[in-house]
Amino acid sequence: MVDIWPFHGTRPYNQDAKTLIAPSTDHLSIENIEIFRKNNYWNYLKVLNPVGQLKEKDSLTEAREHFNEMKDNDVIKKDSELNFYIYQIELGNHKQLGFLSLASVGDFEKNIIKPHEKIYQSRKVERADQMMNIKTQIGPIYVSYPSEKSISNFLLLNTKNPPSYDFESFDNSIHKLWCMNDKNSIKEFQNLTRDISHLYIADGHHRMGAMQHIKDNNPLNDKFMIAAFPSNQCKIFDYNRVIKDLNGFSKDKFLETLSKDFKISKIDRAYKPKVKKEFGMYHDKQWYVVNFTGSLNSDNFIDDLDINILNNLCLTKILNIQDVNNDERIRFIAGCHGLTALENKVDENPDSIAFSIFPSEISDVMRVADNNLTMPPKSTWFDPKPLDGLVVYEFN
Repeated sequence: MVDIWPFHGTRPYNQDAKTLIAPSTDHLSIENIEIFRKNNYWNYLKVLNPVGQLKEKDSLTEAREHFNEMKDNDVIKKDSELNFYIYQIELGNHKQLGFLSLASVGDFEKNIIKPHEKIYQSRKVERADQMMNIKTQIGPIYVSYPSEKSISNFLLLNTKNPPSYDFESFDNSIHKLWCMNDKNSIKEFQNLTRDISHLYIADGHHRMGAMQHIKDNNPLNDKFMIAAFPSNQCKIFDYNRVIKDLNGFSKDKFLETLSKDFKISKIDRAYKPKVKKEFGMYHDKQWYVVNFTGSLNSDNFIDDLDINILNNLCLTKILNIQDVNNDERIRFIAGCHGLTALENKVDENPDSIAFSIFPSEISDVMRVADNNLTMPPKSTWFDPKPLDGLVVYEFN
């Protein structure tokens, strides 16, 4: 059983939420983010220091001063009442309805809140330093929970009134937020959520690690902010690969070697896989459909994931990518950018090759987490995501 709590959120007050939230490099270039930062004096980008600058004393001081300045000028304001926040995100035809609340680091340590990615020490500590600089969590940890009709119906019923916020974000997604502070409603919702057996981290593993690190140094800091959505509404895009070269193979020799485990067919258009164990491949102005036909010789279900089939039988075995996290020859491009992004990257460097991959499914993510395993690096791209800065959680 998962325990959740309402909290006194800090949110936009005398400023449009759209200009306060922190744009992400997921959708905007670094140059465009810098323009956004300069054009909006009040903005969380001035508080969220880029990783790598956290140890610069002046940068930390400036971040803290800007956050305090926003509070002093009522640009943001902490709610006087405890709230659960009902949160809806729309992108195109996709809609997901969930909630913001607090959860417990203790539940993460008990594996009631489950990860599916490896957490790296240096990134975890940097995130913790960033949070403790202002004693605040600006971005929620995005989690998913097994769909519960009673919870969905309750949330839907409580969105009948106009939302406190309703705006289009920088990535064209629509965000709506309702504040729920009626004591009877809070109690009813907490009772409903007791049917949730586990939460699964979708995005924010290093923030989660940071919160555990913060608790280790101060056991009173046991709570953290989540944005929770039902599993049947979480959207996962493909996470595609571009490799810089063919590891010394000619095109013909590479295709011949690859064909030992895959059936390869030319196609006259960009190709996005339609089923599992199928891949698109682009090289030298040509797209291919690539179907896995080999055998795995493994009883471990994680080896049966599409991303591991590609990693083990092509990227590692043929192209000599031994460490996908650190090898400079590999680039990752989220499916939300489309197949044109893959073509453009490969056309810039004729020696390179791109692979489009069938998206991971939330059931795979949950199964991996339930077995205390981790997904291969860069396996899941959850989108749309909760925004940083719409509601923030001040630890004190």
